[in-house]
Amino acid sequence: MTEHDVLVSRYIDTWNETNPSRRNALAGQVLLEGARYTDPMMSSTGPKEFAEMIGAFQAQMPGLTFERVGGIDATGAMVRFSWRLIDARGRQFASGTDIGEFSADGRFAGITGFLDSTLMGQPWSVEKYAAFWAAQDFGKPSDELAADIEGYWPGLQAPLKGVEAYVRPLHELLRHVPDFRLEVADYASRGDTVFIRWIATGTHGDMPLRFEGVDCVRHSNGQVYENRIYCDHPLIQALNQ
Repeated sequence: MTEHDVLVSRYIDTWNETNPSRRNALAGQVLLEGARYTDPMMSSTGPKEFAEMIGAFQAQMPGLTFERVGGIDATGAMVRFSWRLIDARGRQFASGTDIGEFSADGRFAGITGFLDSTLMGQPWSVEKYAAFWAAQDFGKPSDELAADIEGYWPGLQAPLKGVEAYVRPLHELLRHVPDFRLEVADYASRGDTVFIRWIATGTHGDMPLRFEGVDCVRHSNGQVYENRIYCDHPLIQALNQ
């Protein structure tokens, strides 16, 4: 392997390292002190900031890894190589090209990254749905709801359109049942459509609650764009009246 191959491989390893201590060590082997990293989404200066930036990225996009694509082009001190971002099943979420300045001591003096394909969110999943309902927080914005989402609630003749309208009945539900919890009982999916049978529990006044329902969720590119809720419990029926 050439010096360029060694450095680029180490650079990719740094992006994939999830252990903070090992990531810090790798970053120190990849970048000079004061070296600038920048791409259309992120930037950092020096190995420490670079490692922290990668850690923040991993927290937002867990389970994804980088791999190099093709060879390395070098002209003088400038090095160019391509990569792609994939999940455990090999599905591609983004691709790009990075250009680095190769220094005399074998590290990068600076790196500029370019996105060749749009970065996509991870696929929406029933696991994400279940994790949210295990500890729901509607005070936080969610990038899993499409801006033009439509919610078909029991008792309504027309859908609630947009995120603000969609979550309004959920806020009302939590006002009546602060300890509301929902567990996934089973589900079935076909294409972009998932049917989820759920069991809800909580306390309404002094009375314990337990009832069931079904969500018909349609999603695309990591976001839910339609949800049809089926439940005949009087509390749910009354949310939109």
